[in-house]
Amino acid sequence: MPPQCYRCQEFFHHSRLCNRAPKCLKCSGSHLTAECKKSVKSPAKCANCGGPHPANFSGCPNNPINGKQPQRAKKKQHLDGESQGAPPKATPQQQKPQSYAWAQWRIISHLFPKDNTF
Repeated sequence: MPPQCYRCQEFFHHSRLCNRAPKCLKCSGSHLTAECKKSVKSPAKCANCGGPHPANFSGCPNNPINGKQPQRAKKKQHLDGESQGAPPKATPQQQKPQSYAWAQWRIISHLFPKDNTF
């Protein structure tokens, strides 16, 4: 299931990152769902298609799982056949420390005498 914003009810982004106008999940009004005054008896109205269901209904025709998935941009091909977005060649990585404590010890070990006399 694709992520759905609980602020504007659209798909593929999170409400914490949304700056669009709010739409109610239940009535498609221009307010946050928590502020909705719709009674339980009145029918829901989808903010995505206008249908008689809440905007998070998985059977909504505008829900991406029910239709075509958005097409991703194809990588452009160079004349030599390599794609433009090819990842760079791997470079050797430094050996990582075995633990946080070991990494800290390596940083401060020069402060202590080598013969362990304190």
